[in-house]
Amino acid sequence: RVGVRSYDVGRAMLRQNFAQAIDLIMTGRSYGIYHPGDDEVKAREIWKTSGGNAKATLHAFPKSSSTMVRERDLMKGLVRYGDPLEAIQCVPRNVRMFWIHSYQSYVWNIVATERIKLWGLHAKIGDLYEVSSFEQDGTKSDNINVVEEPDAVSIYQVVLPLPGYNMKYPSNEIGALYNKILENDGVNLNEKCNIHEATAKGSYRKLIQKASNLKWEKVCECTSEGEDPVIDAVQLSFELESGCYATMLLRELMLTTMAREGKISAP
Repeated sequence: RVGVRSYDVGRAMLRQNFAQAIDLIMTGRSYGIYHPGDDEVKAREIWKTSGGNAKATLHAFPKSSSTMVRERDLMKGLVRYGDPLEAIQCVPRNVRMFWIHSYQSYVWNIVATERIKLWGLHAKIGDLYEVSSFEQDGTKSDNINVVEEPDAVSIYQVVLPLPGYNMKYPSNEIGALYNKILENDGVNLNEKCNIHEATAKGSYRKLIQKASNLKWEKVCECTSEGEDPVIDAVQLSFELESGCYATMLLRELMLTTMAREGKISAP
């Protein structure tokens, strides 16, 4: 059973197809990863077989109010208002925005991958880069410029936009890729929509983020048995800017580096 991802829901919302967004949420996650109880399986099946009957589905929900919380809010909203948008607005705002942000991150990740494949770790004409400056009162402001002289720009300054309204996009092939992805998905983020659940405010993320204050120490040393390699356990400490994930840094250290040395096969 194929599960629904958060960015699928966000994409439907940005298309203003709120009925589809609810249907995706009610489809749920993959049973291969998530193992729901019988009551949850039954409730989702009733939603599917009843053609989206919110009242019948709600009656089949698990008794525990801590289960299927978002789905419960949606069904109550549909029963009360009968309108998909108003039903989605019954879900807490942070959850609604999470679905939107998931789609923005999905697009960003595709573009970032293609950007590295095309030109590697070098700035290219048409890229965007960030220049930080400080005001007299000490506040920091970031200006986004277009690369004209690649040799004068570090890869650590290059940024990619998290797609949204009032955003500047690269003037090279990467900018065209943004347009292609959004157009193929039927999403228009060029202008702010008066429906909060169908609009996305953009921002900029660095293509390559360098960890600062990186330190490590060995905390355990294991002996080898037969052909098994010796494994050292280490404790790491480091700092990342907001919006960066420690899991990505750890993946690069523990998987990619080993793959480069031929110790394991890359996925």
